[in-house]
Amino acid sequence: MAKKEIANLIETYLLAWNSRDFEKMASLFSEPATYIGPSGNLHIPSKDALISKLRQQFFALEAEGFDHTEIEEVVVTICNEHAALAELKNLRRLKSDGSEIAAIDALYICVLVEGSWRLSVAMAGDCGWNDKNALAV
Repeated sequence: MAKKEIANLIETYLLAWNSRDFEKMASLFSEPATYIGPSGNLHIPSKDALISKLRQQFFALEAEGFDHTEIEEVVVTICNEHAALAELKNLRRLKSDGSEIAAIDALYICVLVEGSWRLSVAMAGDCGWNDKNALAV
């Protein structure tokens, strides 16, 4: 049941993302939330701060001609009854003509908050960064 709920959470987030519904996107995150990306870590203390961050992110994306995002595959792993991972493989940011702006893989740590699954940590990197076949050190 939890896997389906988390898959639905990711689908709801993607729909909100593609319709630029910043309020809805922010409502799907726990507070505080954390973004981890190539430019560093960003700890976001509140829904209002997350909405501001999302607006800035979309301003930059739209300057590149961004239209929508597509995800090739979502893999959900239940860690325990209060935490799960959602791996988004080949997340593609596209222009309206279908040409690609960027492709990344993302990992969301999801947590159960008052009976509802929420996104808590968002991490992104180049496609393949989180492959199971990565070299163990």
